[in-house]
Amino acid sequence: MRNPSLSGDLPLPITFTFEELAIILGALALGGLVKGITGMGLPLVTVPVLAEFLGVERAVLTMIIPTLVLNAYQIWTHRDAYSELPELPRLLLAGVPGAAVGAAVLYLASERFLSAMLGIWLFGYVLLRLARPELSLSLASRMRWSPLVGAGAGGLQASTGIAAPIIAPYADSLGLRPHAYVYAVSAAFGAFAVFHFAIVVGARLYTPELLTQSLLAVIPAAAFIPAGIALRRFVSRSTFNLAIRVLLAAMSLRLIYVAWAGA
Repeated sequence: MRNPSLSGDLPLPITFTFEELAIILGALALGGLVKGITGMGLPLVTVPVLAEFLGVERAVLTMIIPTLVLNAYQIWTHRDAYSELPELPRLLLAGVPGAAVGAAVLYLASERFLSAMLGIWLFGYVLLRLARPELSLSLASRMRWSPLVGAGAGGLQASTGIAAPIIAPYADSLGLRPHAYVYAVSAAFGAFAVFHFAIVVGARLYTPELLTQSLLAVIPAAAFIPAGIALRRFVSRSTFNLAIRVLLAAMSLRLIYVAWAGA
């Protein structure tokens, strides 16, 4: 699964019918809503829909800035949870060298193999949580393993544009309350998205049209994220945990499908 944002020339400008535009706006709004509730799910919801109309490369590039903005918003609105994540600085700092080394290592792996391994890993984790819902990492284990998690997530972000297959199950294993979980994944996704954005800008992959498109995509997604945050107050912790695991299962099945289809 090499980063699609680092491939060849972008296609020519695209125009949409009213129905296509409505579908795209609806996907962005739903992605913002889901992210507001769970802290993740924006690319998972929006990229497959956008890819149908824009192509995979445009879809990935379009979602980088909305991802940055929405994660920054959730980091700020959930910043009081910082004290619950003492290992977070270690995790994020390890992501920088991890991205540099991991990108090169992961690039050597075939796209289908990487998708299959990530999908199987996620699906196995979901099964483990179903069998052992009470399982959580101790603070000592969190401090010990967080640099390795950060390095792996940084490498995955640099090579594929996503860090969720590593970050999301790690955060889920901490036994955090929903508010702190959202802060944890938003901080990690936001930090790694900055690195991804820097790569894209350095490679000069943003045309003026594509940059405008990405900035406009922020509006519908950002408009619905406060509604998602508000809805979370009415969601029990058990329901929240179930929603996270459903998203992880959906992510794993999508990765396995990509590997199976050879996309």
